[in-house]
Amino acid sequence: MTRLCWKAMTLLDVQIPEGHVLSGEKRRLVMPRRYQLDWLKKMGMPGSCVWLETPEGDFPGGSEQFAERVACMLHQCNTLANLSLRENILLPFLYAGRSAEIARATEALPEVAVRLDIVEKLDEQAGERSTYMHALIGLGRAMLMRPDFIIVQDAHSGIQPHRQDMFRSLFCNVVEQFGAGVLYLSSSAKDGSGLDFCQSLEFASAEENL
Repeated sequence: MTRLCWKAMTLLDVQIPEGHVLSGEKRRLVMPRRYQLDWLKKMGMPGSCVWLETPEGDFPGGSEQFAERVACMLHQCNTLANLSLRENILLPFLYAGRSAEIARATEALPEVAVRLDIVEKLDEQAGERSTYMHALIGLGRAMLMRPDFIIVQDAHSGIQPHRQDMFRSLFCNVVEQFGAGVLYLSSSAKDGSGLDFCQSLEFASAEENL
């Protein structure tokens, strides 16, 4: 059995209980974005309180093994402006530097680009892009990675209304195709993700509870 796990932790002034996501499950944590960022920060720290539990052993957040099996789709943080869209999608593979994985991802990229409808844009410099394009780049990476789990941070928030349905369909299809477990960090329980969550927990700061 493979699980994405986290210990009980304090995010700024909010207590988050321990939890986990099984392969194929979709769970959601609803909290303001500053708490999402603190959760993600803690995930990558030494002695991380977030880890991947697998039959081969446990892999802490921030480790190479964790990064190979857990994709992250971060809100408006999926592109580097000075790289092309092609380079941005391939960045996790280029960064890892494993030639076999780079070759596999490069070969699979054209089909992914067709599915995302960005074939003609691949060699454009990223520059300043819309929330929708940031989300597509993150989704493209996940499609190439074929991860066990996807950690999503407000992927749908801020996407233009006329593109929401298109992205929602793509996102849900990719999740189902790979059978990936999803941990969805959202600022709102009405985010319109299209996923059927087995659990959704909402957290607010002490000030917001007054």
